[in-house]
Amino acid sequence: MNTFEELELKKPLLESLKKINFIEPTEIQAMTIPVALNDKSIMVKSKTGSGKTAAYLIPLIQLTEPKGKLMNLVLVPTRELAIQVFGVFKSLGSGCKLKGALVYGGASISRQAEEIRNRPEFIIGTPGRIKDMRDRGYLNLSSIERVVLDEADLMLDMGFYDDVEDIISSTKKDRRMFLFSATMTGDVKGLASKFMKESEYINGEDEDMTPSTIKHDYIISESHDKLDFLVRYIQDYNPEKAIIFSNTKHGASFLSDKLRREGFKAVQIHGDLSQKQREDSISKFRRRERFLVATDVAARGVDIPEITHIINYDLPREDKTYIHRVGRTARFGKDGTAMSIILPDEMYLINRIKRTAGVEISKLPMEGQAEEAKPRRDQRRRPSYGYGSQGNRNSGRRYDSGNNKRQSTRRRESTSRRRPRRD
Repeated sequence: MNTFEELELKKPLLESLKKINFIEPTEIQAMTIPVALNDKSIMVKSKTGSGKTAAYLIPLIQLTEPKGKLMNLVLVPTRELAIQVFGVFKSLGSGCKLKGALVYGGASISRQAEEIRNRPEFIIGTPGRIKDMRDRGYLNLSSIERVVLDEADLMLDMGFYDDVEDIISSTKKDRRMFLFSATMTGDVKGLASKFMKESEYINGEDEDMTPSTIKHDYIISESHDKLDFLVRYIQDYNPEKAIIFSNTKHGASFLSDKLRREGFKAVQIHGDLSQKQREDSISKFRRRERFLVATDVAARGVDIPEITHIINYDLPREDKTYIHRVGRTARFGKDGTAMSIILPDEMYLINRIKRTAGVEISKLPMEGQAEEAKPRRDQRRRPSYGYGSQGNRNSGRRYDSGNNKRQSTRRRESTSRRRPRRD
């Protein structure tokens, strides 16, 4: 499959694809769309930035007729991603006379209920609000024929396992499911084994877990020097457009303010902002701002192909989070850079990411860096848990004792049952 025209799609859909300059499918689209057009359930391993949104929307639009009946449900983990997916749906589906409803928390329930009363064929939203609208009687899911779980690993990591399970159970028994996930965690596999016994697995990952066109670097800094190193890095390496990640909402707000005081164009996005403030930040970042300071969950809906740099002001505690973050650069074969500012005792995390992601991460030659801390004996013999949950760095727990390792394992096993995280 070299062009979309080979698929014999509806004429209005092909015209919509041309309007938005979709001529040749991405690798994941070429692998996924022909299978999905046969109306089969599919489970797809695909990283951020691979073109997966169109990979499921194109077949769904092709398979759906404008009957004024709710037939397709797309579940996503965050408001921002819901808005983004809905925008792609409008671009692709309008010519086919298909209607959609956008449903997410933090917005007017009455307005969303009105959209549902307009008898859309598609509903796109977050699990919490979808379940709420159903429980209030605004939304009947019994006619849903196809369910999409986009960014399934993040959605379940956020504590939505029970909600997702409940929502899927409310749809038709002979539903087809399209599951897309950057990583196949235990929760993702467990959900698939329950609802997708007859499905086709598509591995959209290259041998490397991150694009080979990403250059990975790090700087070692004491905590009180991190801001100075960040400013020096920006001045020396001149990133054109970057997302800077903080592990906390307070940290994102603090860092954004500091960068603006240093004269840099920066906006922030995190859970303490209102929905309008978050949307304004993303809009400004798309148009003119140079830096977006973000937390992981809040940034999940940000899909901007022009991002040249990912900067980890705080190194994530989980390998898969690093992979998710850096996947936002080097889109569509372009070059990108991922730079992390690490504390002296965090070198073991860099080494673990190297093994898990199969990448080389090099120390930048910047003067004044801190000395790498010597690994403790218990760190040296710590087994690699791959995508193991390490928790928040500020939680006050030590991660090296055998007792706490067992506690961490129990937390990881019970992730699916914890309350949804509100970032």
